[in-house]
Amino acid sequence: MKTLAKVIKDAVEANKYKAGTKEVLQSVKSSKLIVVSKSLDAAERAKLDEQAKSASVTVYEFNGTSMQLGRLCNKPFRVAAIALKSATADEIKAILAEKGSAK
Repeated sequence: MKTLAKVIKDAVEANKYKAGTKEVLQSVKSSKLIVVSKSLDAAERAKLDEQAKSASVTVYEFNGTSMQLGRLCNKPFRVAAIALKSATADEIKAILAEKGSAK
């Protein structure tokens, strides 16, 4: 979880991210990692998964609500999905490894 928080924080500071489902759907191809909250509805999630798969972008399910994801992005509102453009392959591996060990 710490790696994810750091990567999101760095991306937000460098303005290398898109927040919100519509924005994320439009920028799937240029994204390195997509983080979705548990509050994203099933139809939107399916659409996002499909696009991410065709662009071979990893989708990470954030273990929290859109409110918590918003807070992680330093936003005072809900963020159901965020696309990160600046995450490195190593950071993505570390985030996925953390998720695996958290189960």
